[in-house]
Amino acid sequence: MNVKRWVIIFGNMKQKFALKYQWSSGSFRTYSVRGISAWQEDLTPTTKHVIEKFWANRLPETPCYDDSKPKFYVLSMFPYPSGQLHMGHVRVYTISDVMARFYRMKGKNVIHPMGWDAFGLPAENAARENNIAPSVWTYNNIDRMKNQLLRLGCSFDWNRELATCDAEYYKWTQSLFLKLHSRGMVYQREALVNWDPVDETVLADEQVDGQGRSWRSGAKVEKRWLKQWFIRSTQFAKALMEGLDDPSLIDWRDIIKLQQHWIGPCSGTTIDFDVVLGGEESVGRENRWTLTVWTEHPECLLGASFIAIRPDSDLHLLCKEKGILMKNSTSQTVGSNRPWQRLPCWAHHPITGQKLPLIALDEKCDDDDVMMDVAGFLGTHGCRLGLPGENSLDLKIAVNEGFSINSKMVDEKGCMLPSAGPDLSGLSVADARAVVCEKARALGVGGHHVSPSLKDWLISRQRYWGTPIPMVHCPNCGAVPVPPDQLPVLLPPPQPSASGGGRGVPTLNRNEQWKQTSCPQCGGSAERETDTMDTFVDSSWYFLRYLDPKNASAPFCPEKAKKFMPVDLYIGGKEHAVLHLYYARFMSHFLHSEGLLPNPEPFRRMLVQGMIMGKTYRAKKSGKYLRASDVEAQGKKVFERTTKEPVSVSWEKMSKSKGNGVEPSDMIEEHGADTTRLLVLADVAPTSHRKWMPETFPGIINWQRRLWLTMRRFRELRSSEELLPKGDHFESEEQQMWDSRNFYLKGATFNYSASHQLSVAISKMQGLSNALKR
Repeated sequence: MNVKRWVIIFGNMKQKFALKYQWSSGSFRTYSVRGISAWQEDLTPTTKHVIEKFWANRLPETPCYDDSKPKFYVLSMFPYPSGQLHMGHVRVYTISDVMARFYRMKGKNVIHPMGWDAFGLPAENAARENNIAPSVWTYNNIDRMKNQLLRLGCSFDWNRELATCDAEYYKWTQSLFLKLHSRGMVYQREALVNWDPVDETVLADEQVDGQGRSWRSGAKVEKRWLKQWFIRSTQFAKALMEGLDDPSLIDWRDIIKLQQHWIGPCSGTTIDFDVVLGGEESVGRENRWTLTVWTEHPECLLGASFIAIRPDSDLHLLCKEKGILMKNSTSQTVGSNRPWQRLPCWAHHPITGQKLPLIALDEKCDDDDVMMDVAGFLGTHGCRLGLPGENSLDLKIAVNEGFSINSKMVDEKGCMLPSAGPDLSGLSVADARAVVCEKARALGVGGHHVSPSLKDWLISRQRYWGTPIPMVHCPNCGAVPVPPDQLPVLLPPPQPSASGGGRGVPTLNRNEQWKQTSCPQCGGSAERETDTMDTFVDSSWYFLRYLDPKNASAPFCPEKAKKFMPVDLYIGGKEHAVLHLYYARFMSHFLHSEGLLPNPEPFRRMLVQGMIMGKTYRAKKSGKYLRASDVEAQGKKVFERTTKEPVSVSWEKMSKSKGNGVEPSDMIEEHGADTTRLLVLADVAPTSHRKWMPETFPGIINWQRRLWLTMRRFRELRSSEELLPKGDHFESEEQQMWDSRNFYLKGATFNYSASHQLSVAISKMQGLSNALKR
């Protein structure tokens, strides 16, 4: 009889007590505890701590690997090293550890690593507030959190440990950036960005709340023009969308819908136009702009007469800011009788070479055609092609402005007419689209299938504590990549904050000595790029470095990736199911296209755990959050203890600011690590939210006590000289025990491997405990 699966959830007690029995040569073999005389003690927290302490340094820290066994890669999303585990951490890493232990016992060659998502703005802010370097603050936090995870009994492979702020790690993040750059997938462009004036950094749209405030500092976000670095992630939009239909993806459920919503239907393509502001071809680079136009009809690209833009588009706002809107304008201003304005700019057609004028439409006019166009056809890029042969509004604009008018380009049979261009005439619409998109891709100006809402990945951050972007700006050569043999571009020691600066450490832009360098191409004086990378770049490939963490010549070995990828089980919170998952999938698709990964999709199965919810008290009048000790109940109503003000009660995600949190260290101190792990897993499925209610604890605690007493009684009987009775009754009980064993272990195995209903697995083991006691 093999009941060794019992040790899965009990990271310490079952394994460290060695309460394991294996069927070996027809007899039981027991692994007994030596050095602790604990069996006659009650199972109190003190007893648990004594046993946990005894075994803390007596078990192998690193799991053994056996390449002859089939691989199983269990990965939990690595944490930001804030310095203190919270109950959400305890839940995700307990789930991860349970699954890793289960598959090891199933005979798998399990990889179960841990690391730290260590760059980011919080470290800068904490460094300033505590007058300490971000690196010191971060590594101190890593030490504390690692010790907490060890105390929790997690069986991570610490030989694979990494931190994204280690130079040995971000060297390869920079290397991946250069690989993307060498494939034409990185560019720098001036962009209107969300600027946090308090934290002095750029924010993604998702980091600005509905009131236009920063998600972290709470400051009112400003719009600012900055030169930013982008990764052309949209080139893989269609592949990323189609990848969601991969039949190997298991339990993605609504994660697929979130990814589909983020990517959007890839029903068109984008084309980049070089725009000259002010209408003079001889103007300097500062008056040039790249305008990205999304179109559902690339087959009509060659017949465009102009480009229409929204009055609230970035380009229109830039023209206003530069004061060039009214220069040489031949038409009415926006809002007058003519519901459009011709801008003093032109766009260079990337395929035909012709100059296309730009028109700004008025979204507040009374012209129905214009209203429909602005509302329905310009998309989030804020612009579209002007096609007089296909659109009545465009025809009206072209006639009034004297633009060239191309006739209809597609006949009733869906074939291209000569007006579409000599290369397309006679082709089907589908073939014509393919020809135009192929030309655009060859020229590096777009042509990839993408939705109108998806944009390229803006990775620039005006921070100190991040991966330096490995580029050099030369007055003669322009932007030049740092040679691979000069990586990593190391962060310099932080400089003291200037008075009146932002909350964080001064950015690299203020470090004049570090900025000065030489151009890798011409050898002349140059300056380093002072932006650092978005931390999503760091976390887009960390699961690959785990496979080969000591590799000094490459980010990872492709042969090891071929052997261990994809991740078999990825465990983490739903809050990371959009951006992190999208960027990690993008990086894997790119590396797969480079022949470095066996599969484009990095994660086979998802386990998205729910949140730990705490009972939350809030004063109804002031909205102030209160601790449980600050309130009192009177019947079914709750009041603030001192003011007697009515209090509302709800269940919300645990948070220190809401006073509804529980410290994991307090839980471990009060109940022991094993009991804490059980309490986190019991009652509800991992995917559901867990309401933290101490009144539910006795069920688990009493079960542990019953199991303890059962084992004590078992030991007493086995040490007795009395022979066990034999007979029909004995055989009947033996058969019943055998049937119970089969029933409960089959059910528990299903709950571990198929449904991930770990709370039900606990119930099954409780049933087996009762059978053993009987």
